[in-house]
Amino acid sequence: MDGKIKHCKSGLAFKTTLSLGVGVSAMLFGFAATASAQDADGETDSRRLQAVTVEATRREGVTVQDVPVAVTAFDSAMLEDTGFKTAGDLEQIAPSVQITQTESAASGTSISIRGLGTGSNNPGFEPAVGVLIDGVFRTRTGVALAELPELSSVELLRGPQGTLFGRNTSAGVISINTKKPTQESDKYVGLTIGNFNAFTAEFGSSGAISDNWSARFDAKMRERNGYITDANTNRSFNDIERFSVRGQLLYEGDNSDLRIIADYAETDENCCAAVNFSVGPTAAAVNAAAGSIGLTGILQGDPADRRGAFSPNRGYPEAIDEWGVSAQWDKSFGDLDFTSITAYRDWQAFRDQDIDFSGIDRALRDGNIIEDKVFTQEFRLQGQNGALDWLVGGFFMNEDLFLHETIQFGTQGSFYTDALFQGATAANPALNPLFPNGLSIYGTFDPSGTVIPSFLALANPALFNSFAPSPNGQGALDDFNVETNAIAIFTHNEISLGEALTATVGVRYNYEQKDINVNLTGDVAGCDFLATNPAANALIPTLGGIALLMCNPAVDSTLNGTYSGDRSDNEFTGTAKLAYEFSADAMGYASYSRGFKSGGYNLARSGFDSTIFGGNGAQVSDLEFDAEIVDAFEVGVKTSWMDGLVTVNGAIFFQDITDLQVNVFSGTNFRTFNVDSMAQGVEIDFGASPVEGLIIQGGYAYTIAEGTEDITIVNGGVPTILPLDGLQQQNTPEHVLTGSGTYTAPLRAGLDGFIHGNFRYNSEASLSILPGQNGVTDNDSYTTFGARVGMRSDNGWEISIFGENLTDPDYNLASFAVPEQTGTLAVYPSPPRFYGIEAKVHF
Repeated sequence: MDGKIKHCKSGLAFKTTLSLGVGVSAMLFGFAATASAQDADGETDSRRLQAVTVEATRREGVTVQDVPVAVTAFDSAMLEDTGFKTAGDLEQIAPSVQITQTESAASGTSISIRGLGTGSNNPGFEPAVGVLIDGVFRTRTGVALAELPELSSVELLRGPQGTLFGRNTSAGVISINTKKPTQESDKYVGLTIGNFNAFTAEFGSSGAISDNWSARFDAKMRERNGYITDANTNRSFNDIERFSVRGQLLYEGDNSDLRIIADYAETDENCCAAVNFSVGPTAAAVNAAAGSIGLTGILQGDPADRRGAFSPNRGYPEAIDEWGVSAQWDKSFGDLDFTSITAYRDWQAFRDQDIDFSGIDRALRDGNIIEDKVFTQEFRLQGQNGALDWLVGGFFMNEDLFLHETIQFGTQGSFYTDALFQGATAANPALNPLFPNGLSIYGTFDPSGTVIPSFLALANPALFNSFAPSPNGQGALDDFNVETNAIAIFTHNEISLGEALTATVGVRYNYEQKDINVNLTGDVAGCDFLATNPAANALIPTLGGIALLMCNPAVDSTLNGTYSGDRSDNEFTGTAKLAYEFSADAMGYASYSRGFKSGGYNLARSGFDSTIFGGNGAQVSDLEFDAEIVDAFEVGVKTSWMDGLVTVNGAIFFQDITDLQVNVFSGTNFRTFNVDSMAQGVEIDFGASPVEGLIIQGGYAYTIAEGTEDITIVNGGVPTILPLDGLQQQNTPEHVLTGSGTYTAPLRAGLDGFIHGNFRYNSEASLSILPGQNGVTDNDSYTTFGARVGMRSDNGWEISIFGENLTDPDYNLASFAVPEQTGTLAVYPSPPRFYGIEAKVHF
């Protein structure tokens, strides 16, 4: 190193449970300070590990080993070997990362780092983990999951960020850097085929336009059949159908560079289906309703079979259209470096969904739309004055987020309600002598064709006449619009306090304003009946859970109306750290960082407070949640041994989280709340080249992430205590171990063979924090494996066979209580084994 410590984020741990990690770090300091491996003539070994440049530090030529921060970086070769296609593939090679996909690939994918993330498919929640693609922040995780062209590197920075990036994050940053245009002519064609009829074709071209201008074009098409089968129609879900194009222009002058990027992408898929995990007492009614039309209601079996029962006239179609442009201008003014990044992105997702997750046609989404239009502008100016290396910057974001939410009853909505009520009343000793077949609500037929008398008609025929229409087609049509304006100024300063000691001080001021407008419309006869008739208050206790079927909070028509509101957040965040170089091969650091994620609104009708179930009526404040604050402490060490043939880096962290933003689905409502939490742990990254041609990389993460208080939520007027104090966050295993190895050897002149393998081990983890689910749908420990074997020539061609999830381990991505099916749980199963052959040629 040159005596200056480069930019980063970090933290310090205080928990005694981490004392072992402190001891390990101390031993690494002592060992690395004396380790070296030089040939007898003093030349370094040719097997020295290649250090990946970390562009996110905003300093040229800075590598992973140079920065006092918990960062992992992967070069293009490593990404190719592991089959990295989207940001969602990072989990296989980064132990501190957990990626969860639930009901939607577009809006239901979340990323967490060190147990901290945003586990919600609600677009009102911003991600705790920021994703940057070529320096441009993607406002939602789903917006960052498009297919990617050829990459130069991917960087994972763990812990709060904000004094180097335009957008602040509370958990960390994934920075993806694509390959730039080149003056040298370079074209490539790639083709992949595999099981599940997988097919990928890609093409790229780069070259000079003039002495200063170069251009690049990339196009990619990817298809694959689904792997979850419908027992009723033999359809398959969770397929892939994607297309993207991307163009770049690059101007490189003596003291000025300009990079312009424009891209367009679209998907047309059927995602995401869930399968049954366990059944509750309402399963008999589901099967009866489906059986009446010759279908399977709930398919019971092993979720690993990836088979479920769905309504033949419903599905999970999901389409995304997106485009964006960005321009990065880098200009040198003597000793000052100026950067401007301007970007605009338009992202739209269209989705239908069978939301009863069964073979009955009870409820559905039809024509859901999410639109996200974002403009961002970032400025940075940096320079050096003696011992001070400084950076100042500003950031502005305007986001227009729109959600059109549609939830409707299906053709068997009334049948299912009546089947449940019939069973309950037939089993009632007081009613059975008079009504041995039970009673109904809507007066539908049972499967034998017998008319079941209506409870409401018997109680008050006049009321029933106004209520009798079937709910088929009734439901809610809701529009939510949130405009966000975010402004920030930040500075990041490194001060050399001596030959080996460097201090870093960074400060950021954040101001964010959100304005919300809501328009709820809908027509649900059951809600209108319960709300407008004097007898309703007496009927609700009698009906019990049937009232929730007649008037589910997601379609509660008494909430119809227009609402508006606004909120703002002001927060200072930043970092302070000290880093010390013990030798040319060992550096230690300790730091504090504060992260921030602004508050917002739960974009769901069910988040409002209904008077039917004891609430005080709808108010915008019902939807509001507070900002999330993270105070992170970290100590770490960076070491290189044997002249760079071995690297071992470690970090110990503790994060105090105030008002963690949580959104859970209880089976009836999407409930939003803030809860105080903590996360602590140890991380180790390892790399080695023990013999010529062999590169080994690995990592270990020990994470405890749990609530520090209990929370009470209200569903249908009934309070439920969530015992979160001391409860591990969902989908956060305590132990994760990853490893990969690539061995390359010459086969003949100009031709190399290679073999690559990677694995990820997750210890057991819960998939839900809700009572009745936590401890029930837990994943056991499991390990995933991937491999690639092939040949590459000096002439630019490469061919390989590959496999992912080779052992097809049995685990699930997420679990949930099926809406209005008491006690029935469903899961999103893991992807199966994928394999194929890939060929690429550069010319």
